[in-house]
Amino acid sequence: MNGMKRMLTAVLFLLLFCLPAGCTKTEPEVTEKEGIDRVYYLNRSETALVYGEYEPKAAELEERLRELLGELATVPAGSDYRAPMQGDYKLENIQLEGDQLVLSLSEDYRMLSPATEVLVRAAIVRTLTQEEGVAGVSMLIGGAPLTDGAGNTVGPMDAESFMDNEGEEVNAYASAELHLYFANETGDALVAVTENVVYNTNVPMERLVIEKLIEGPESGMDAAPTIPASTKLISVTVTDGVCFVNLDSAFQNGIGNVIPSVTIYSIVNSLAELSSVHRVQFMVNGESDLMFREMMDLKETYTRNLDLVE
Repeated sequence: MNGMKRMLTAVLFLLLFCLPAGCTKTEPEVTEKEGIDRVYYLNRSETALVYGEYEPKAAELEERLRELLGELATVPAGSDYRAPMQGDYKLENIQLEGDQLVLSLSEDYRMLSPATEVLVRAAIVRTLTQEEGVAGVSMLIGGAPLTDGAGNTVGPMDAESFMDNEGEEVNAYASAELHLYFANETGDALVAVTENVVYNTNVPMERLVIEKLIEGPESGMDAAPTIPASTKLISVTVTDGVCFVNLDSAFQNGIGNVIPSVTIYSIVNSLAELSSVHRVQFMVNGESDLMFREMMDLKETYTRNLDLVE
């Protein structure tokens, strides 16, 4: 009898204890730790980002940012990570302008290779923009705004600046040499151009080639675009060496003085520089039973043609 009383007492105690504490598992598990930031680093080979966790101690935002910058300059014990703020370049100043943070780095920052520089920048921006009150990060290098490989100013950046086309985080970047074909000044022949690019490894090389052609040649090159800048790439896939390129209807407009065959073969020849592509099939909004500017039949598959190259 005494044993039964003890059992009932224990059950009653458990019920009274569990109800307010929420013993059931209907609530979703919390995966983020409040007040703890991810601090991003480069992996040993400097090809991807990794991260550790850190809980800033300071209450004031600027002091918390200085704490995080200190973590970005040191390697976690026992790891073989590369700290993004560790190198010949130095942090010279930080300044908060509203919700925008401006980092001033020494001129030595420009000595980073293009692929490493993008990873360093991504690690810094992703780490610092986790703090409430920091919407974007800008960089000054030797007192001048940071520029990309084409000489364009890189403005304020946030975590979404380092997302791929599907909105997923991009943690790995690489550099590549692209062999592209643009138009000559009169639009009746092709010009071969070599561009060194840094790209995220989530993007297929075939897509990268088309996107670069749509962007047009870099300023200062003796070459002209072959595809209207308003053209959207809907999809690009490769099957058995055939690259299927699906563009929107803006592609059909062409560019004034560029003859249709130059536009078509600028794409075909550029893609054929990749080992994965032997032939190209064009589509416009998913349709291939079309003529491009009344001259080029898109039902055909096209192969490399260097006769148009100057």
